[in-house]
Amino acid sequence: MEEKENRDRFLIILLVFFVIFLIIYISKQSGLYEYKAYNKSILTKENIKKFEKDVEEGKNVSINDYLVNSYKDYSNTITDMGYNFGKLVESVMNNGIKKTLKMLSALFYEKHWSTFCISSS
Repeated sequence: MEEKENRDRFLIILLVFFVIFLIIYISKQSGLYEYKAYNKSILTKENIKKFEKDVEEGKNVSINDYLVNSYKDYSNTITDMGYNFGKLVESVMNNGIKKTLKMLSALFYEKHWSTFCISSS
């Protein structure tokens, strides 16, 4: 009975991944990315024309008036926690690898063994 439930869960998960794949594939094939890139280029062309017009009219121009800010901050509490957890894991792994390599080095070189014993205590 459990084996059938596990198989059913696996098939459901497989189906969900397949549907996600189809959504991404269809959006790519339909040109959604290209459409968004085209819209950005239209905005840029419009801003260039506006800039040129303002220069011809002798207006005081600033580059910040014509730039499109497309940066979006998607961070939230969960992403911040994930980032901090990743930094913690990286730190632990780096320190662990350094100490392991230092110990291995101490096994092959006698003078390093004394510095390892002194620095680790």
